[in-house]
Amino acid sequence: MHWITEELQIFILIASILILPKILLRYRIPAGITALALGLASGLWLDWYEGSQTLSILATLGITSLFLFAGMEVEIASLKKNYKFLIKSILLSTGVLIVAAVALETIFTLGARASLILALGLTTPSTGFILNSIAGYDFDEETKYWIKNSAIAAEIVAIFILFFTLQSVSIAKLLSSSAILLALIFIIPWVFALFLKKIAPFAPDSEVSFLLLIAFFCGVITRKLGTYYLVGAFIVGMVASQFRHFEGNSKSEKMLYSVQLFFAFFVPFYFFQAGVTVSELKFNWAGVMYGFTFIALFLPLRIFTHNFSIDMFLKKNFEKRKDISVSLLPTLIFGIVVALVLQESFAAPNEILIGLIIYTIASSIIPAIFLAKAPPKEYDSTHHFHLKEEEGTKNGVEEGL
Repeated sequence: MHWITEELQIFILIASILILPKILLRYRIPAGITALALGLASGLWLDWYEGSQTLSILATLGITSLFLFAGMEVEIASLKKNYKFLIKSILLSTGVLIVAAVALETIFTLGARASLILALGLTTPSTGFILNSIAGYDFDEETKYWIKNSAIAAEIVAIFILFFTLQSVSIAKLLSSSAILLALIFIIPWVFALFLKKIAPFAPDSEVSFLLLIAFFCGVITRKLGTYYLVGAFIVGMVASQFRHFEGNSKSEKMLYSVQLFFAFFVPFYFFQAGVTVSELKFNWAGVMYGFTFIALFLPLRIFTHNFSIDMFLKKNFEKRKDISVSLLPTLIFGIVVALVLQESFAAPNEILIGLIIYTIASSIIPAIFLAKAPPKEYDSTHHFHLKEEEGTKNGVEEGL
């Protein structure tokens, strides 16, 4: 089909990504999984998008803006307020992570670093996905509060474990990469302050564009370091969340909503590209067996761990504690990132990667199946697409992934 030009291929891609995932949302299939399946099908039966620079740029915009949003959702004051519960919960989860890594290394002999990264992919909740999904479930505010704090704390720890694991090839590499990361952490606030003082007053509504640009730039830097885009973008979001200009007022809510809309548009391209990449894997029944084994072992283990943390450390009798645990199961984004890292950097066996992808998809679908869906949004009778102002930011792109 030589008459199908590259421009037409991109048009077909954009039309498919924008329409089909939204249609399948009515069946409670997350749009990210639909995009992943489309990429997998494209990789198997078409060769249109392999090595596409356009798709690569769109995918990078998606993953960096998603982790920018996740970082901006970090509320240091809230984490400090609940630090006792969060530290104990993280220590327990880290213990489970280490035990899982040792067990995986014993079984698969991938090497200590690869086994630890695989364990991260099996146990780390995908915060961006979870934060956008909880608005679609029938939870009270307290339940949402603890889901948000638990997911954010877990992902912060996981991102830094991922960074140090990937950079621990040698002491020299670890020290040089850490120095660059620390430099970013110290330089970004200065860049923000300079922008807000010298540029923002004369360039109205430029903050979101600036944030996205810096997240993209820092994501590319950390990718070049040999980690991944999410590390740099997440740090930018965390730093931005500490600036008064970016939080705590109606303008900041609109900015956060704009970032949500941006990544809700672009992140499906990341899943599509991931699908194209994993389509190169050779399907085998051993991978399917590993996938169901991961599901049978790790999903109950993670639910038990979250329930235990709530009972022992939070000491609150939540009626919906199981709902909290189930809400923290999705690993869609982190699982795919880990699968790509294992494929690119460690040449992990096909069957393990296939098993991880199956587990990742299952863990991300389960909440949509078992949790009660929130009542339909209320629309203004005179403005069909009008949302109540107080709910606009949280519900505007629910289930956008």
